[in-house]
Amino acid sequence: MAPVDFAGEARNGTWAVMPRFLPIGKEAKGAAGFLLAALPALGALLTALAISGDLIGRMARNHPLASFGAFGCAAVAVFLGAVAAYGLEEGSHEERGILATGILVLGGALVFGVYAGVETWGDRAQPSITVTPKSGSLVAVSVHGIGLRSTDHIVVEVEQLLRTSGAPGHESWEPGQPLYGASLGPNSSGEIDQTVNLPLPAGDFDDVGARAWVGDEPRPCYTHGNTTGCVRVHVPRPQERPQLSVVWETFVRAPRLLVRLKARNLPQRPALSMTLRVFGIASGQPRRNLAEWSLAPNAGGEFDRSLAVVVGRAYSDVCVVASISTRDPECPAPVEDGTVWTQLAVPAAQ
Repeated sequence: MAPVDFAGEARNGTWAVMPRFLPIGKEAKGAAGFLLAALPALGALLTALAISGDLIGRMARNHPLASFGAFGCAAVAVFLGAVAAYGLEEGSHEERGILATGILVLGGALVFGVYAGVETWGDRAQPSITVTPKSGSLVAVSVHGIGLRSTDHIVVEVEQLLRTSGAPGHESWEPGQPLYGASLGPNSSGEIDQTVNLPLPAGDFDDVGARAWVGDEPRPCYTHGNTTGCVRVHVPRPQERPQLSVVWETFVRAPRLLVRLKARNLPQRPALSMTLRVFGIASGQPRRNLAEWSLAPNAGGEFDRSLAVVVGRAYSDVCVVASISTRDPECPAPVEDGTVWTQLAVPAAQ
């Protein structure tokens, strides 16, 4: 039989024989066993608080110090319990000191856990908002919020943004015309998830800003930096030059000119008008103004007009000009933005 190493101690005049190394595992009872179960105890506490899954992730993100304190203290308590159970003599003064320290550390873990859990319950997530350009001048505004109280409301604002002067790379914007506003309340689960399709008014602005917040109105966030619940989107809507289409109607007794005039995305502030002129041209005679209109766009900033002009046989040519840049356009007109013209011969008699 292999020799066994024993150590002896005199007690009451007799020698008690005990092994040199302390027993491991079986005798881990009482307070030491309680400390060894510190992490499961903390998990049971969080389960009792109904904090699990993504809520624990929120607790760690939103309250990192308290969460670190809870799990860190629990880990230290497990370590102290292991030291008391496996490294110290049962009933010794050192074991009692380690166990008392471990119980205090475990209590701190539970306090930190309760604090982080309750604070996580009370967290109010900032709302999120997105603006998605759709076809034409339509954008979709989506608002999402969770963890809202029954008395909370998410305030939403969508507005035109005007670019202010600034160095390249340091542009800034200032709010312009309000486009949409709402105050949204949560459902029974404390959530808001709503999308609205918003038609953009006519104009030459290309930037739209949207904000969503709970509580006091935040500072504008479209310049330098950003805040939660704030978005700026560029919606390219170039102003369209007038589109002029002219055709002859010859089945009538006197030639008649059919004029079609179209344009889109014209600004309303300042409002622009369209000047349309038709000139008759005869050889050796001054040109004559046969018709003239000053037209306004519709509420959508668009022109789409069809007009007819009786010309007759007294002229060899006609010249048609349309302009939004001048009220007295010439025909033929110089090349410039906002002015178009066409000249064509009067059809011969059949």
